[in-house]
Amino acid sequence: MTGAPTACPYCGADLDSTGTCARCGGAGASTALTGWRPDPTARHEGRYYVAGRPTNRVRNGRAQSNDRTGGQMLPAYVEVSARSSIRSTWLATGVTTAVIVMVGAVIGALLWAKHKPGQPPEFDYVQALETAGLMHQFNSEANAVAHGHDVCSQLEHGGPQQGLLADKIAVDSFCPQFNKGFRILESAKISAVFVLTDSLGTGAIQADGQTCHGTEGYADIGSSTPVTVKNGNGEILTSTALGPGTGTTAACTFSFTFAITEGQDRYVVSVGRRGEFSYSFEQLRSHGVQIRLGR
Repeated sequence: MTGAPTACPYCGADLDSTGTCARCGGAGASTALTGWRPDPTARHEGRYYVAGRPTNRVRNGRAQSNDRTGGQMLPAYVEVSARSSIRSTWLATGVTTAVIVMVGAVIGALLWAKHKPGQPPEFDYVQALETAGLMHQFNSEANAVAHGHDVCSQLEHGGPQQGLLADKIAVDSFCPQFNKGFRILESAKISAVFVLTDSLGTGAIQADGQTCHGTEGYADIGSSTPVTVKNGNGEILTSTALGPGTGTTAACTFSFTFAITEGQDRYVVSVGRRGEFSYSFEQLRSHGVQIRLGR
C-alpha cells in the first residue's frame, strides 16, 4: 500500500504528521475557503484563493499586485480581475512623536478588530464575488445574495453538488457543509463551421468576391440565419447567427462561435430550419461543429 505523501505537491516542502504544509497549508485538502493563503510558488508572501482555486492576485506585506505567471504554475488556476490597492505606504520619518502615534493607532486597530462583531456571511459573499470579477452576473447585491441562498436551498433538498464558480463561492459562504465534493462546471467557447455547397453549379450560391450567401432553394442561408443551442428538454441555452459567409459560387463557408457550460444531457444545435444536430459537451469541446448542406 502506498503511504501518505511526505512532500507538498505545490512547493515541495515537507509535510508534518497531519499532512499539513507549513508554507501552503493542508496539501491534501480538496477544497479551501475563499481568501488569502501563503503563496505555494514562494514568489510572494501570499496568494488569493477563490473557492479553493489559486488566482493571479498576490501580496507582499500590505502591497498587492498581479502575478499571472506564478498562478499558471499551480493546479486549478483561475484568473480574477485586478483590484487597485488603496492602501498608502507609510515611510519612517524619524520623528519620535510620529512613531508613537502610529504604534498607538495600530494597537488600537488590532484591539478593535479583535472585539468587533463578525461580518455577516452575505458581506463576505458579495466581497468574494467582486474579487473574482463575477458581480456583473447579477443585477444587484440583493439579487446575488438571493441566488447564493437559493444554491444552498437546492443542495439541502438533494440537488446535485455542482455549479458555476459563483455557486461554489455561495457554498463557501452560506453552506460549507456541502463544500467537500462540490464540482465547478466547466465552460467552453465552441468553434463552428457551416458550409453551403453547390458543386453542380445550379446557382444556389451568390458570391461577389468578398461575401456569399444562399439563393434559390437556399435563400434562407445567409449572415442573419439564426443558430440556436438547446438542451435535451428543448430549453434554449444560447443563440447567435451564422454571420457573413466567405467563398465562391461552389462553396460558401460561415464561421461562428457560441459559449456553453457543461451539465446538460445533450446540446442540440439548429441552423435556421435546416435540421437539428445533437452533441455531448465533450464532443463540442473537442471537435466543435461542422455542418455541410447542398449538392
